Amino acid sequence: MALGLSKVFSSVTKPKLVEVTEPKIYSIKNAQEAYYRYLFPQNTEQPLSLPQKLVINVVQEALQKKPTRQKAVPHLPHVIPRLMRSLRDPDSSVKDYVEIINKDPVMSAAVLKLGNSVYFNPIGKRIDNIERAVVKLGIEGLRAVLSAAVMQPIIQRESAYFSQCGQRMWQHSLNTAVACEIIAKNTKTPEPFKVYLLGLVHDIGKITIFSELCKQFKKNGEEISPGYNAFVPLMKVLSPAVSYWVAKDWELPTELCKALAEQVNISAGSKVSPYAHILYKANMVTEVYTTSYGNNKKLAASVLAGLDLPENMFETLDTLSLEL
Repeated sequence: MALGLSKVFSSVTKPKLVEVTEPKIYSIKNAQEAYYRYLFPQNTEQPLSLPQKLVINVVQEALQKKPTRQKAVPHLPHVIPRLMRSLRDPDSSVKDYVEIINKDPVMSAAVLKLGNSVYFNPIGKRIDNIERAVVKLGIEGLRAVLSAAVMQPIIQRESAYFSQCGQRMWQHSLNTAVACEIIAKNTKTPEPFKVYLLGLVHDIGKITIFSELCKQFKKNGEEISPGYNAFVPLMKVLSPAVSYWVAKDWELPTELCKALAEQVNISAGSKVSPYAHILYKANMVTEVYTTSYGNNKKLAASVLAGLDLPENMFETLDTLSLEL
């Protein structure tokens, strides 16, 4: 499949590249496959019917066209560009954020729920209104919580099959965003919120492919329920590219688009930009957190050490699901 990404960044000043290294005990492919098995269990693996093969081919071709993607993917929430602009002038946007949030009861509830997780609110005093959220979370925390709140419905989309997939992909995206932010701060990477946003949107390709396949399988009306083979092969091949294309459609910052493009066929020995390297590490460690941390802590700890990440990374990720 020709993805046409090689000439995209020819006019951009290239940052110092970083070489991708895999943990000796566990490869990128190991982590990826375990994560897909978590989304689509092995007992759903079955041969494809001819109609399913035709649906997969149609979706594969369609998502490479911008007009189709624009119909398949919701528009970027208008608050995200404001959050990006606020990186340069954070104080001027606080009042705007409060007004935006208070006008939308659903968003208000989502902000308060996220704001009352132990990770975002380590002080431990429950937040019960948006004004207090601004005071307690601060502008940096509010950016993170608000961007997660507006992206959640886009990522956690309802589906006709594998109903838990949306929630699981959303939780992985949030975990990856937080891991990106932790790594960025530890490596003193400028503007860690940008890297946080990168982690939040990095799997938009997976959820887009999954949603479109579900929609087309449902239209097909076949009695045979689609399983692992109906979703995973196409997601493996196309989802990194779709994430990049959607980011370009959304006009996200160039360095974020570039980092997503560099995830296409990433492997040990690849030389990538610093943002792409952070995303690679964050994505892999959160896949391992989801699939191995609960049942094989030795393996999870080895991967953490192999990626040279903080020893308390998994414990920090635990705090995302703990509410005050």
